[in-house]
Formats: sequence, C-alpha cells, structure tokens
Amino acid sequence: MPILKDGQDTLTLGDILAPMTEAEFFQDYYDKKPLHIPGSADKFKGIMDWSILNELLSNGPLWSAKSLGLQIDKQPIPAALYCESREDRSGSMVMQPIAGKVMDLLHQGASLIANDIDMMSKPLRQVASAFEAAYNGKAQANLYCSWDSRKAFSSHFDTHDVFALHIEGEKTWRVFETRMPHPIRHARHSNGAYTEAQHMEQRGELLFDVVLKPGDILYLPRGQYHDALAVSSGAVHIALGIVSLVGLDIVDALKDFAVEDEAFRLNLPRLAQGETATRSVLEDLGNKLHQLSKNPNVLAALLQYQASYSYDRSQYTLPIESTDKQFNLVDGPFRLVKDKGTFVLTGPRGAVPVPPGSEGPISWILSQKRFRRGAFLSAHERLPAAAADRLLSDLQSMGVLKSA
Repeated sequence: MPILKDGQDTLTLGDILAPMTEAEFFQDYYDKKPLHIPGSADKFKGIMDWSILNELLSNGPLWSAKSLGLQIDKQPIPAALYCESREDRSGSMVMQPIAGKVMDLLHQGASLIANDIDMMSKPLRQVASAFEAAYNGKAQANLYCSWDSRKAFSSHFDTHDVFALHIEGEKTWRVFETRMPHPIRHARHSNGAYTEAQHMEQRGELLFDVVLKPGDILYLPRGQYHDALAVSSGAVHIALGIVSLVGLDIVDALKDFAVEDEAFRLNLPRLAQGETATRSVLEDLGNKLHQLSKNPNVLAALLQYQASYSYDRSQYTLPIESTDKQFNLVDGPFRLVKDKGTFVLTGPRGAVPVPPGSEGPISWILSQKRFRRGAFLSAHERLPAAAADRLLSDLQSMGVLKSA
C-alpha cells in the first residue's frame, strides 16, 4: 500500500517504516544495528519511479556536474565526458550534463548519482521532513541508478545514518560486521582517512546480504561497512542520509557563551613564561567551561538549536489573497437610526443594536454602493485594523455586505 495518500500533506517516520513503529525503531535499532524492512511494490508510489526520475532529469538547467555524477567500476567519470559548458539561470557558466552524452554512458554501464533531490518535489520534501522531525537532524537525499553487475562504489561506511528506499529493479546489499565508532566529516574520521586496501581489511566478515526489491527499506547506522551491486537491469534507490548533532556541537555552543568572558579573550602566556603559566591558564579556562556547562541558558540555547536543526523546506502558497478586498452593499434598504440613545441598524431581517463607537464607520459604509477595505481604513484611521476587519465580517454575516 502506498505510504503517500491523495491529499496528504505530511508524512511521519512511522508511515515510512510501517509495519514497524517509530518507537520500535528508536528502541531496538537506532544507532545500534542494521535493519531490513520488506515492503509492498507500490509503497513509494508517487514519490519516485522511472517517469518521475525522467522528468526531474529533463530539467537540464537545474543540474550540474556537481549535482549529477556518473561512476563506472568504482571510478568517477570526468565531467568533460558528459557535460558541456552552458550558461545557467544566473548567467554563470557551469558544466551542465547533456542528456545524450549521459545516456550513452549509461548504456555502457555507468551508474547515475543525482544528489540533493530532497527539495525537487513535494513528495520528496515530505519524506525528508519526516526523517528530520523524528531525528531532530538534517536529511539529504541522493538517488542512485545502477545496472546489472556493475558496482559504483567499493565497500565503505558513511558518516551519517542511511536509509535506502528501494524504488526500481533489484540490488544486492552486503552489510559487514565492522562498524566504525561514530565517524564524522573530519579528516581523521571519514572514509578518506583510509585506503581501499585498509577498507577491505577492516570491514570484517559478512554480517548479512539482502536483495532489496521495490518497497523495501534498509537502515544502516552511521559507520556500518557496506556495499551494493545491482542484480537487474536498472536498479534505483534513494539514500536518505540524516546528520544529527554530536558532542562537538556542544563545544560550539559553549564557545558562543565563553566569548563574553574576558578570560577567554586574553592572550596566552608567552613560551618564555614557561609551561607552568600555560598549564594554569588551561586549568582556569577548563573550570570556567565546566561552570558554563551548568548554565541553564547554555542548555536552553542548545535545545533551541536542536529543535530548529533542519533544512528550510518552507513552500510558496500562491495565489496571494489581496488584503484590499472590495465590498458591495447589499440591497436593503438598511438604515442606522437612534432609539432611546442607542444606535440600531435596521434592515429586511429586523433591527440590531450596534456597538458604541461603530455608528460612524457603519454610517460611512451605508453611504457607499461599493468600497475597498483600504478606503474604509483610510476613512477611519483611529479604528484598529483588527476591529475594522471584525466589523466588516459581522456585516457580511448579517447580510449587509458581500465581498466582490
């Protein structure tokens, strides 16, 4: 059954992982061990398929050599072999993929990597937003299209959690027993810190292999060694990578507060003053950082940062309804009369008292056949806009006015 229903505006991680619940995932698998969730072939209907992919790729000016890459036999294909220098929408010259050249290389067995597709359609934004809401992290989606028995990447690990959503064809994933200890994008803690031979040695024994089919999901916690190989002609999956805040982000949070303490802005002792002087400063600043870590304002700032740690996926909501609405006076007749010191509005439906102070604005309205909201506000500058809108709404409800 498709996870995306007609008219559905939001998705949850539970919708995507079903039949597994979000609570079960975070309790038993999150940051612990890999997970394979079989799914129905139509699970990702409306989110991605060959037709949707072709349409996305056909938006030529949206792509560059950076956002659309090709690999073959674990090696990147130079951009010059499938791109040409073209002017983009901003007037800058970029290496833009050419459909004919890309297709020729795909026919030769190249794999296609479409990066950062999570902003390219409403369904893709919904999927990414679901992961961000559950993780309090940033989700980014890349699409991989591979061909029978051609491997694009060697065994490796990622510096973020990965969810592979399988879309088309079949692909064998091999998951190895080694999980690197929480790697991050740092020169000493990422894939680039090791040679291919080192990766092959330290990936360990095969933990399990699985053939992913359309509708399946594979979860790989950060650092888990894996590789993949298409076993059908045309295998497509979307890899959702989720980056969470880590302990080093607390160091940055402390820095924002520490800068207000002059002690952190003082020069360090000169070397001639000896090691003891530097050790004393280090201990003093360490104690100050310890005290800062107990500051409730630091905790509040960190929690607020975590709550907003996601990509901006706000959307346009056109058309814009004009605030300068036009109103027409309904045939009444309507009259404003004073009865025993109270103003009353009379009409075909009877008579109703009007709030004190509103007799002037109502009298003005009754003198107009049609008018705009802006003209009404200009004629009654002392009347707050909220009160004016409330009066106009009440008169519409009473059948005195109708919007044009």
